[in-house]
Amino acid sequence: MNRRCDGLDVWGLYEARLGAAGITEAEQRRGEALNRLQARLRREMAASISYKSVTIEGKESHAVITDTEEFNVKNIIAVPGERLPHGGIVKWADTVWLITEVDPNRDVYEKGSIQRGNYILKWIDDAGSIIQRWCIVEDGTKYLIGEKAESIISIGDARIAVTIGKDKDTNKLRRGQRFLIDDMDSDDVLAYQITKPNKLYSVFDGEGVFRFILNEVNSTDADNKELRIADYYNWRPEKERLPSDIQVDKPLEEIVEDAKEDAAKEPEKVEEEQRWI
Repeated sequence: MNRRCDGLDVWGLYEARLGAAGITEAEQRRGEALNRLQARLRREMAASISYKSVTIEGKESHAVITDTEEFNVKNIIAVPGERLPHGGIVKWADTVWLITEVDPNRDVYEKGSIQRGNYILKWIDDAGSIIQRWCIVEDGTKYLIGEKAESIISIGDARIAVTIGKDKDTNKLRRGQRFLIDDMDSDDVLAYQITKPNKLYSVFDGEGVFRFILNEVNSTDADNKELRIADYYNWRPEKERLPSDIQVDKPLEEIVEDAKEDAAKEPEKVEEEQRWI
């Protein structure tokens, strides 16, 4: 067989083209084998009784979902080429699931675990916006609450664990923040406070889920029980503050006296600027 064409070795020309593209022959073969494997898996998955229509982070897709020993925890395998964002939301079977684990081996397809969400956590951020996120609320009595024993005032054996996806809003949740967490039909709504914020619980490469341990605390008149938002009526816009590089040389007493004099001379201006006296 003549493998030469116009004085060039055909196989050598093929290898030269691969080299120009920065791809070795072995890499080319692996890529082709991977494409064939993924195409076969797509066909086999579509024929499986576990092949389900799902919504992943708002995008309609398909995935293979199989049972585990727990009814509220499932295995999920994404169609080759589709992502499973760790900490993301999956909607399937008329309910909401949180992607709590993802296998780091993603060469052929992505797989992980999903757990059924059972509560929408609500709070007000610093800008006054109402934030709400699906989460998993579980019994937390087996966890330490992150407080010293002498500082604890017992209200009841009510300690819960909240697992929630990481994002720009949940990343701002902090120790001491209060929430209203209870059945939506309950009249006596329970209040809880974060005592142990674990933001490294299951976070890898910037994606994952946080786990917060909360202890029961007293509810207050500032809580909006209808909306299930703690400290709803306490929110106020942040006041403008002096930059940290500006020095105030006057003592507090002198500042107060100056403010009182300004109030006597120009009460309208003081009211307009909402000064404290």
